[in-house]
Amino acid sequence: MVSTITSGYGRKCKDSLGGINEIYLFPYVNYSRSQIIVDGNILLTFPTTIIYKFYCNGNPNANETQENSDGGKFFNQSLPIELQGVNEIENISKLVNKEYRLIFKDRNGLYRIFGLYNGLESGALNYATGGSKADFNGFKISFTGKEEYQSFFINHLEDAGFLLETFFRITEDGEFRIAENNDFRILE
Repeated sequence: MVSTITSGYGRKCKDSLGGINEIYLFPYVNYSRSQIIVDGNILLTFPTTIIYKFYCNGNPNANETQENSDGGKFFNQSLPIELQGVNEIENISKLVNKEYRLIFKDRNGLYRIFGLYNGLESGALNYATGGSKADFNGFKISFTGKEEYQSFFINHLEDAGFLLETFFRITEDGEFRIAENNDFRILE
């Protein structure tokens, strides 16, 4: 069957903003597809999960590209983040080589989830000191993954099953633990 083009694509007004306001990270758990309920491209229900907000430097940029191969089409998802801190190399490294899911809120107020079915891998950790006082001094880590479907939108985090926890620590095995106060520290 040959598809035909039935209309063009007109010039649009620039009324949206680029960039990300918030990032939430949580460990990947292999749930069955029946536990994750979607409608079109909207995630309706997810097993009750605590998510952890990460405060990033700079302007994180989420990327999603469609790729076609002999096995069909899939979507590459990636989001690199920068974390401030100069003495945390041992602790930040606990994030590396683990699987996560990631939710972000863009500057238009829309929530999306990366790694919904297959998870994201945390890649190499890069440390940068910068060349001057105003330059970034901290760590960069990238989260990448491949999904069969495009990233899903989330209308309301709590309604979908996500509970926000802002006070947490990361343990030796990469697990998140709730802390008593707003330390934002990573402990062994």
